[in-house]
Amino acid sequence: MKTFLSLIALLIIQISIAQKVVYFPGFELINMEPTNGLQYSASKLIKSYIENNHDYTVILDEGIGANGYLDREPLATSITKATEINARYFMTGEIHFLQGTYIISLGVYETTSKEQVWHDMAKGAAEQDLDPLLSRLGRSFFTNRTAKTDIEIDEVTKYDQQGVELAQIKVNHFVGVMLGGKVIPNESTLSGFGIVYTYDASTVLFNLDFELFPSSNLSINHSSPDRKLSSGNINLGVTYPISRKRTTLFINGGMEYGYTQIKDSIYDQDYHDTRSGIGAYFGGGLLINRNSTVNLRIFTTVSLPFYRVNETNVSGFKFGIVTSFARKR
Repeated sequence: MKTFLSLIALLIIQISIAQKVVYFPGFELINMEPTNGLQYSASKLIKSYIENNHDYTVILDEGIGANGYLDREPLATSITKATEINARYFMTGEIHFLQGTYIISLGVYETTSKEQVWHDMAKGAAEQDLDPLLSRLGRSFFTNRTAKTDIEIDEVTKYDQQGVELAQIKVNHFVGVMLGGKVIPNESTLSGFGIVYTYDASTVLFNLDFELFPSSNLSINHSSPDRKLSSGNINLGVTYPISRKRTTLFINGGMEYGYTQIKDSIYDQDYHDTRSGIGAYFGGGLLINRNSTVNLRIFTTVSLPFYRVNETNVSGFKFGIVTSFARKR
């Protein structure tokens, strides 16, 4: 009985492993020099990118890289080899060169039914584009994502830059404008604007912001109809993108130096109190089109000044949208 159960367990394990095995005879090179080096390197890279991003094992043809350039393998041969190694899937791949454009095509088929179960393509304008394209295809493998749209900030190709202003981000400088508001409890919401300088260092973004919230409408919860409040800040902080996608959530925080002024009219006499000092802020938001020359940052933060004005704590919430423009280098 124990032997029988062991055999059943072994069979289940083998079936489970087979579900995640993909046979790949290697890339076929079309309309370009059929070099063994490019075929072998591209095939090994797509194997590595798929295995690094997904729970699949890609088994290459044993002859690739050893016997010179391999011609396209007949479909029946691929099915036979996939069956022999107990692979549930086999993959076909082509790299075309047409009118100065490299086009990579990948397709996955089920070994038993011979039906295509996944396909994706990517285009590049230079040979150095092949590595980022293979990286994208490795991530999109067997998912609903596509290599055309799933671009990380350091994978922008020359082809991506044709017709749209995208740039591969290593370190970029941006200058932008902010429109938003500031909510202080027991006061009206202040409208505001600002100038934002951003230094994108790939892993994090460093920000220097100048914000001004000139004046609220008539404040609430106060007997005087003439009471008004205004404030401004200089902020120095860090923004950390959650992922390296061109659109990603982020968290941020830093220090601020600012002022708050309260003006009022009491018994026909004008009164105002202005205080300034340091504080801190933290929050998060959404960064859109990070690898474009124009990007958007939607944010909300908590502002915590370490000073009081008119015996009032002026902590509050800031929100808004920043439109940034890349500086020409």
